[in-house]
Amino acid sequence: MSASTSPSSIALALAMKRLFGAPKQAPPTGPAPSLQDTSSRIDSRVTDLEKKIAKCDEDLRRYVAAKGGQQKQLALQCLKRKRMYEQQRDQILGTQFNVDSLAGAQEQAEINMMTVEAMKAGHQDLKERYSQMGGAMDIEQLMDNMADLNDEISDINEAISTSYAVPDGFDEASFAAEFSALEEEMKMESLAGISSTARPSYLPAEAEKPAAEPAAVPEAARG
Repeated sequence: MSASTSPSSIALALAMKRLFGAPKQAPPTGPAPSLQDTSSRIDSRVTDLEKKIAKCDEDLRRYVAAKGGQQKQLALQCLKRKRMYEQQRDQILGTQFNVDSLAGAQEQAEINMMTVEAMKAGHQDLKERYSQMGGAMDIEQLMDNMADLNDEISDINEAISTSYAVPDGFDEASFAAEFSALEEEMKMESLAGISSTARPSYLPAEAEKPAAEPAAVPEAARG
């Protein structure tokens, strides 16, 4: 038998166990309670303390109404309990304030993380979209090509709208000069008292209209 398992060592271990007790088992570890659960539990505790304080108030009124030495002692004991409950309530409300503040900071941190992730995703999407458009040089080249195309379209429209029914040797400038000369001639004729409504010589003469026959006289009028 080894020295570690000798009867003396076993007896010593049993004596130590009786004296100090068995070593405590470590409690099983689990997920930590959330701040929201903690605040809700504090609310329940505060509600319970408020009920106890209200009960103390009822007892105090009853003890004060029933005069007597014993009733006075009961009222003092009740008042002490009320002060104790109020102190516990104030302390636990301070604890709840800290818990709620931390919960608010935690929620704000989560919102900030979501915002940063959304901004990163938006930045990447925007970067990809502009990369599909090409660089600034490509956009400038596109605008130049569009300007050239507009010029070409204008030239094509002008060419299509050109009239080819005018005889050879005539152009727009000659027509404009002739029109101006005609206007001057009409002004001179107007000043000279010549009517400008006379039929031009190069137009065929109008046929003379036959004279209108007299209307027939009714037979009754003849008699």
